[in-house]
Amino acid sequence: MSNQVILVGGGLSGLSTVQTVLERGGNVLVLDKNSFFGGNSTSGINGALTNTQIALGVQDSAEIFVQDTARSARDLARPDLIKVLTGTGNSASAVVWLQEKFRLDLSLVSRLGEMFPGMTITYALMKGIEEISNNQPDRARLIKNARVTKLIKEEYGPVILATGGYAANFTEDSLLKKYRKTTRMEKVQPDVKNKFSVAEALRGVGRLFLNGEGKRFCDELGHRDYVTASQEIEWHCKHYVGRGLMRKFSGEALAKEIALMSAVSHYTMGGIDINAESEVRDMQEQVIPGLFASWEIAHGFSLLGCVVYGRIVGDSASRYLCLAQLLIVV
Repeated sequence: MSNQVILVGGGLSGLSTVQTVLERGGNVLVLDKNSFFGGNSTSGINGALTNTQIALGVQDSAEIFVQDTARSARDLARPDLIKVLTGTGNSASAVVWLQEKFRLDLSLVSRLGEMFPGMTITYALMKGIEEISNNQPDRARLIKNARVTKLIKEEYGPVILATGGYAANFTEDSLLKKYRKTTRMEKVQPDVKNKFSVAEALRGVGRLFLNGEGKRFCDELGHRDYVTASQEIEWHCKHYVGRGLMRKFSGEALAKEIALMSAVSHYTMGGIDINAESEVRDMQEQVIPGLFASWEIAHGFSLLGCVVYGRIVGDSASRYLCLAQLLIVV
């Protein structure tokens, strides 16, 4: 394809990027190592001052969102990236984009912010992109089971890396298996590597937190008691029951099935250095022309960031492509 952007990775960030590039008039070549798109894009998405919040009279603001995010990041906070994600109205516009372009019902608002089933969002983008690829193959070409071995600096168009992290680590060519012996990964390798990370929503249907003495030490529901009245929790329960990870108990039978909480790899800490335009920077913090990265590969792990930075990197790569075409014409 001519006038193309090359995208590596078909998770939510990559899918958001594809849609944005197509909206800007560019063409996209998408490469993914798996036989399916979607990546690790599940769970909920947050937004401040969305249309739904405003309609329901929810008191929220971008400033509060910035403060919460910075407090969570602590000494590792990147104010420039946090501002783009939460402080410029991008979070609300990302949710509106999903609602209007993909006709998603994102009307459930929790006291934690807005939380929706993530794969519903991902599936909607996947469906839209696959339709474009089938009907307009000159606009979008999707290659699954792909293997990317090197980056070509020129000739074929700007490159966007949206491969996510290595936390899922379920394919035969495991990165953790390959590099663990030689890479300092103390921050990202818990002792338990084969456990299943379950939805926080399960706290709303009876999950108890006990300390080493067998005593409850907190209110398991906290602000999330809304989940017990939500149809979404039924989906979660059926999902875990179907996978043999959840059963119902009553009375003394419960005591025989106590499980220990332990850390699991869920998302990747650390990654490629980018600026607020999702341009990759070298060790001297200088931009590498034509190379972009989006979200988890650049140490981001929220679904909101997948959409916000997916759209930003789509804009940045489209702008780069347009300027390159102008230089060729001149």
